[in-house]
Amino acid sequence: MKRRLLFLERFIYGDGSIPKNITFTVKINGSFTAAALHNALAKLQARHPLLTVGVQEDSQGRPWFVSPMPVPDIPVRIVTRISDEQWMEESEKECQLRFDMENGPLLRMVWLRSAAVSELIMVCHHCICDGASIVTLYKEILTLLDQPDLAIGQYRSFNSVAELVPEAILSDKKLQRKGRVTAAFLKLFLFFVRGKKQISRGKDYTLRWKLDKAATAALVRRCKVQHTTMHAALCTAFLCAFRHVKGRKAKNQVFCPVNLRRYIPEIKEDMLFGFATSTTLSIDKDPALDFATQVKRLNEQLSEKLANLKVYEEIMLNEYYHPVVKKLSQYLGTARGNNDLTFSNMGRLDIPKKFRSFEVEAVYNPVLIFKSANPNGIIASTFDEQLNFSFLSNDAYLSQDDACAIRDKAMELLLEGKQVPEAQLANAQ
Repeated sequence: MKRRLLFLERFIYGDGSIPKNITFTVKINGSFTAAALHNALAKLQARHPLLTVGVQEDSQGRPWFVSPMPVPDIPVRIVTRISDEQWMEESEKECQLRFDMENGPLLRMVWLRSAAVSELIMVCHHCICDGASIVTLYKEILTLLDQPDLAIGQYRSFNSVAELVPEAILSDKKLQRKGRVTAAFLKLFLFFVRGKKQISRGKDYTLRWKLDKAATAALVRRCKVQHTTMHAALCTAFLCAFRHVKGRKAKNQVFCPVNLRRYIPEIKEDMLFGFATSTTLSIDKDPALDFATQVKRLNEQLSEKLANLKVYEEIMLNEYYHPVVKKLSQYLGTARGNNDLTFSNMGRLDIPKKFRSFEVEAVYNPVLIFKSANPNGIIASTFDEQLNFSFLSNDAYLSQDDACAIRDKAMELLLEGKQVPEAQLANAQ
């Protein structure tokens, strides 16, 4: 494989010197062999072109995905499993370790192994994998561990933006002019804007908790009765909680990644892809509105914004911003932004619980530690009928006490304003 990185892939890549890693972990009851794991990873690598690449820059400094010859195998590091929390320590460690960006592959595995229980930690560079990609990879790995002889096939990835965006949009003179003008204004802005002072980094932390099956089912029923979505309810709860805890310092805006596969049929559900489009959402400023009304209004706002997304045009216009990618990255690394948080809703994870030779006991939300000006991020996912949450931040930006208060207030709102029983908030940390 050889193709230029699209703008957003290049933005995530940066200059390759800073780790932009995502880790994702499953806990398995049962046993499998190292040979079975290596077999599964070899078949994954043969199926997904992006698992064969490194990133190499040409003479103009433009990065390309390139498959070296021969392609290195996906590495596996095997560690003796000592405790239930060891996976988090290893995940945080892996977030800080760079890949061999030039030669790849940009995915590796850590296997915390004991006789009866294991954790598999997948570590992936964000420029080739989004959350949906990692779920796909785990479903395939687990299936192959259970059925080593299964054939999972191959597919051909696109080789340029021209294979992704329709010709009618790429050749649209008005859009081309808009791209050139917007890029010129952005270049001028970045030339004159003064860089803001870097936030002194404190301690990164992660709060993890989940609702039990009864509480999750109750929340699903509540959303159905109120004719709204889980995503709208969660966004509203966290925005209301930020307002409750931070008062006037709350910015009343949540940044939400949106899976591009919903809008681009060329990117299939089981294909790897490294970035998303996005939208921002806010709640009404009237403090007298009750929670259900706020959810309904935000849900209407969400539906309207998703209906009006112009994904092909966005990708095409982004390609004009390559000349300013480094300065833009530097600027956004210090800009405080207008968001309270980034909220990633992975939804119901398409990962089976029971296999013939083992069982998946738990799936832990991704861990990522990016050095950004606003590190607040909340990830939600559902596995085994339980809603799981992770709240990632840095105590120089948001104190851990405030993060705990935001968590508690959001859960109170979601569970009909009642005090949250200890049994419903399992594994809170």
